[in-house]
Amino acid sequence: MVDQCALRVMRELRQFARSDDLAIDISYKEQNTRELNALIIGPPDTPYAQGFYQFLIRIPPEYPEKPPTVTLQTTNNGRTRFGPNLYASGKVCLSILGTWSGESNEQWSPVLGLETVLRSIQSLLAAKPYNLEPGFENDDDEEQSELYNAKIHHENLRLTVIVPLEKAFDIKTTQPSTRPGQGVYLGAGIYQSNSSVPEAPFHPFLDTYKRRFLWYLESYKMAIEHGLNDKKARARHSFPLMAFECADNIMGGSWDYEDMKKRLAVLELRIMEETKKWPVQGKDMDQKDHPLAASLRAQSQQITRQLTQRTEGMVVLELVDDNPFLWRLIYHGRPMTQYDGGVLKINIFISPNHPAEQPRVILETPLYHVRVSPQNVLIYLPLQADEMSRHVDGIISSLEEDKPPVNPLMTVNPEASALCWGSKEEQRQYSRKLRRSVAATLE
Repeated sequence: MVDQCALRVMRELRQFARSDDLAIDISYKEQNTRELNALIIGPPDTPYAQGFYQFLIRIPPEYPEKPPTVTLQTTNNGRTRFGPNLYASGKVCLSILGTWSGESNEQWSPVLGLETVLRSIQSLLAAKPYNLEPGFENDDDEEQSELYNAKIHHENLRLTVIVPLEKAFDIKTTQPSTRPGQGVYLGAGIYQSNSSVPEAPFHPFLDTYKRRFLWYLESYKMAIEHGLNDKKARARHSFPLMAFECADNIMGGSWDYEDMKKRLAVLELRIMEETKKWPVQGKDMDQKDHPLAASLRAQSQQITRQLTQRTEGMVVLELVDDNPFLWRLIYHGRPMTQYDGGVLKINIFISPNHPAEQPRVILETPLYHVRVSPQNVLIYLPLQADEMSRHVDGIISSLEEDKPPVNPLMTVNPEASALCWGSKEEQRQYSRKLRRSVAATLE
């Protein structure tokens, strides 16, 4: 008998695989497609901006007649409530999931699917979550709403970005309790709790966390500076509790942007150190004739020939120190383009775990560009993650796109983005700054 549930789920997963949505990612084991891990990136212009929220989705055998069950796993081990509908217990309150009451047209229907569920959850990461609490929909208490946003903003940075990456790098740190009135320190055991709420299994999205950290690093730094200047976020003062927060379903804690600033700097250093170790590890693999090293070397040779023919020598690919895990793309600016006369040298760091870990691309000289961060990290989207030719194509396309479409989740240089997509005068200012940075590549 054909398993209709499995067929339906696989069809939906294939649709997701073809999607270019940067806000939602799904991971699963092929032998069990009824248990999915989902990652939702917090929407820009909300207190959840660029945060990482993981969910466990279990599909019942009766799906799509019955809805999936969804558990939020970004809860600080059951200690932190991230919103009126996102409980510390992991409960996600949505009428289509049957976890909240609603009108008949808001209930689950077999015509709905995983995308509807994830979009509905995404809508809970709202600009004004205070007004999502039942009974507070029309509450115009701006002071309370802003205070609620302020503490979510703080914990979004601390608990969804900094703490998970510290865990990944095994960075030991002490952190104050999230329960008001408690002076104990949780230390490195932040993930070890007697809570029955399991913390998110980190491995499905580890590479995504690290890559997005590099993408959004400047935004994180700006958010912390904003917090340091916010009078509501007085250092080491406890978070205020909202009227609807009670018992164990709260967001407790205290402000400490100074501490987060230091920890963010440590993470930046560790990720860059890891990136620069890849070629060292790769060189050892190459000397041992590892299949991945041989494959990368062969791919580089093929891509080099293709680039020479396709670009008439304007784009050159070489292996740095004959290392197949460190490629250098030399991009000669074409006449009558924004790169006219410039020479961009772009290093492509390839992981020994490629393609499970995606390459990291860093320019040797600064470039004022909407797709290049102030840390010289280039953002690009390869059409196929496991083919290096697609990565090279993605890098070139990212650089040559004259008028890139507005996509807040691809904002790696907030200042350049504001100018590029601003007024006519701001666009001219962006072009001047870009041209000056291109000219500086020859100095």
